[in-house]
Amino acid sequence: MAIQRIQQATQAARQPAQATLHNSNLDRVMQKVGDWVLEYWAAAITVGLGALVLTALSIPYLSYFGLDFLSKPLFFALHTVCAQIPSHSFYILGHQVGLCARNLAIYSAMFIGSAIFTFSKKRMKGIPWWFWLLLILPMAWDGVTQMFGLRESTWVLRVITGGLFGFANVWFVLPFMQKTLLETTPPPAMRQPIRPFQQYAPQPIYAVNARQQLHATTATDEQA
Repeated sequence: MAIQRIQQATQAARQPAQATLHNSNLDRVMQKVGDWVLEYWAAAITVGLGALVLTALSIPYLSYFGLDFLSKPLFFALHTVCAQIPSHSFYILGHQVGLCARNLAIYSAMFIGSAIFTFSKKRMKGIPWWFWLLLILPMAWDGVTQMFGLRESTWVLRVITGGLFGFANVWFVLPFMQKTLLETTPPPAMRQPIRPFQQYAPQPIYAVNARQQLHATTATDEQA
């Protein structure tokens, strides 16, 4: 009977230590994920924008070589980010590009701007909100006047205004995001990593309790 109580006390002592070890491992994994995101988030955005532009430009080449089983799904997938109006789009080798001229200019400018930001090690200075507003106003004017039938835009205006809009968004948003992350994330030197011996800190306390229970059980058995 005393042995059974010892085993129960030992098992109860192990459970908090195992929970502490599990939590510390999870904390380390989450910390590594957070460090990776903090370091490479701009590069991930750049890769995503580059993949989008490359996909749009590859569609007419895939169609030209008869690879419609690839070009058609990609073309319809890009419809989620672009209306793909044929009269507003470029054509390569007789096939429509996956993005209209304006959106192709927007995402291309965003890709170039994010690449500059990434290769500058996220040190590119941002622009004030009023300058950002000045850069996006030309596209707003071009799009609104065309939408209400006041005038008809040209592919040159769509490319210029779209490029200004895309680059302005990157130039304003990415430095602001980096500044916010740096202000809200403590530097590695100020973090307090969990050391291995801290995982087993509760064990001596439970070990003392187990020994006390053992002595109490032995005394009870002797009196019986």
